[in-house]
Amino acid sequence: MFVAVGFTLLAMISMLYSTKTEGLRNWAALAVKLDGLLPFSVILILVPGLYLVFTSWGWGNSWVDISLALLLIMTFMGPIINLRRLKSILNGTIAETELVPSAGLLEKVRDRTLWNSVLIMTMLTISILFLMTVKLTMSGSIITIVIAIILGLLAANILISKATKTFSTTNSKATVVK
Repeated sequence: MFVAVGFTLLAMISMLYSTKTEGLRNWAALAVKLDGLLPFSVILILVPGLYLVFTSWGWGNSWVDISLALLLIMTFMGPIINLRRLKSILNGTIAETELVPSAGLLEKVRDRTLWNSVLIMTMLTISILFLMTVKLTMSGSIITIVIAIILGLLAANILISKATKTFSTTNSKATVVK
């Protein structure tokens, strides 16, 4: 799961900076496949995780309860929020007839809900690893999750803003050259 979340983010950043429809289509196809694997990869983590809960740690440890709850939440976030939007982008690239992606397609790629979700999931994944390592109390675990969500929102805003400026600059140069 951790690798799938990372590669999905890599594919999405590549989509954000794609200047050709074909490249955007390839990255979107990869992101769709990877995001579709998320629920299955969570199962691979939950089974040994639940084994450890029942045999070693037990319920009632805040970091265990919160980490498992986050895994379950992320299992549904991927297909409900991300996968639907990623498939829409992929279908848009398939329907696109121009070499350069249309403004409408680029708007789908810059969808704030999609970026917020993916980057929050990425930060939550890191926070789960942190909780499993440090084993914080309830207050520490909650603070960790809040920080992860804030960092995800900030990172999404920065990435989208930077890509929009980069694309605007590229288009301005292309217009001047013509």
